[in-house]
Amino acid sequence: MLSRFFYFLRETFISLRRNISMTIAAILTIFVTLSLVGVATLVFFWNAQGTATVEKAVRFEVFMLPNAQQAQIDDVRKELEQDKKDEKVSKITFYSKEEAFDFFKKSFKDEKDLIKSITKDDLPVSFLVAPQKPDKKFVQDLIDTYSSTPGVDKVTFANFEDDIQRARVINRTLAVFAAVLLIASCVLVFNTVRLAVYARRREIEIMKLVGASNWFVQVPFMAEGAVQGLVGGVFASVSVFIFQNAVLDKQFSTGFKGFAVSATQLWGTAIMVVFLGIAIGFVSSYVGLKRYLDV
Repeated sequence: MLSRFFYFLRETFISLRRNISMTIAAILTIFVTLSLVGVATLVFFWNAQGTATVEKAVRFEVFMLPNAQQAQIDDVRKELEQDKKDEKVSKITFYSKEEAFDFFKKSFKDEKDLIKSITKDDLPVSFLVAPQKPDKKFVQDLIDTYSSTPGVDKVTFANFEDDIQRARVINRTLAVFAAVLLIASCVLVFNTVRLAVYARRREIEIMKLVGASNWFVQVPFMAEGAVQGLVGGVFASVSVFIFQNAVLDKQFSTGFKGFAVSATQLWGTAIMVVFLGIAIGFVSSYVGLKRYLDV
């Protein structure tokens, strides 16, 4: 059993050396296509994390009238607390007149005359609210509810819906792109393997005529494909790390807060690329060889 294993191992590496041009072509094909798959996967994770950050940042602010009664403020607070219990709201932050005035002074610190003309009593108290869902209609229903509440002056909302939708479209596009690249990789490697098998069809026919079983013929070819896939996948995983460090970390680290790829996602992508390379080389060799086994 052990001798047969070493035979298959020896034949695999002899074949790789003998058909060096085909070997290099298969490795390069797997490397290029899986590098693109890995890059697309990283950008997918990066964009998905950014989308989640934007969704969590969705807020609307309920501004009370400057002369709103304490009872009206308490009513709004109670209504918000009830919405939190009903899981319509996830977080509520209250800003008193003093806090609003401190924020006002920091925002207009260079406008001395303006600061002198405003007192804390001129500013309203407010509630900064994080909705449970970033959905535009869901948030708008909450805004309409609080806009008509007694004592409320206005409700402001920074609408990120368009940005979120664009990010989701980009992620779906990246997922499709990665799938297409994966299919293209399989087809290209399959064609490369078929050429290698075709060049050795006489050798296969002779092995079959002297009584070699299909399995005995197939194993060295499949092992050869797996080795090619492994090497191409390892090179592709290296390119994944390079892309992460040189592009996502350095070029897009500023200006894209919340957009990131975790270490788990990075290593997961690199390992996925390696195993995909092995699987593509193995399966392509198996499928490409079958038509030549019927002698």
